[in-house]
Amino acid sequence: MKMSLTLGVGDMAQTRIFYRDILGLYLENAGRDGSFVIRFGKLEVVFQALARMEQQHPALLQNLSRSPLGLGIRLELHCSDLDAVERSLTRAQWPIRYEFDDRQHLRRELWVQDPDGYLLVLDNGIKNNRPDGAPDDGFRRTLRAGPASPE
Repeated sequence: MKMSLTLGVGDMAQTRIFYRDILGLYLENAGRDGSFVIRFGKLEVVFQALARMEQQHPALLQNLSRSPLGLGIRLELHCSDLDAVERSLTRAQWPIRYEFDDRQHLRRELWVQDPDGYLLVLDNGIKNNRPDGAPDDGFRRTLRAGPASPE
C-alpha cells in the first residue's frame, strides 16, 4: 500500500525554493500547474496550489483559506547532517522556531515552518528519499550553488 498526502500551497515558487534549495530535498514535477512531489519510501507528499485544489473541489475546499494551513500537522524529516541543514536555513535567513538538543539521548531537532506554515521537525535520524537509491538522506551533505533537482 502506498500513501499520498496533499498539501495546499499559496506560492508554489517560494515553496519549491524552500524544499529544494534550502532543505535540499529531491523534488519531482507532478504537473503543468507547478505542483511537485517529494517521495519517502511508500509515502509521497504532493504540494499543489490552493487555487487549483479549490478549482478541482470547490464545495469541499471553499473554506480552506479561512483556517491557517498546517493546523495540527507536523511533518518529521530525518537527516544525518542536521548541522548542514541548519547552516542552509541560517544562510537563507529562515527562522528556526524551536531547537531541541538532548545530548544524553543523542536527539536533536530543529522546528521550522515552511512558507505556508506547515510545521517541519528536522531531526538527526536517517531517511532516504532519493529515487535512484543513492546513499543520501534527502538532505545535502555539502551545500552546493546549483539546485538539488531540475525544474
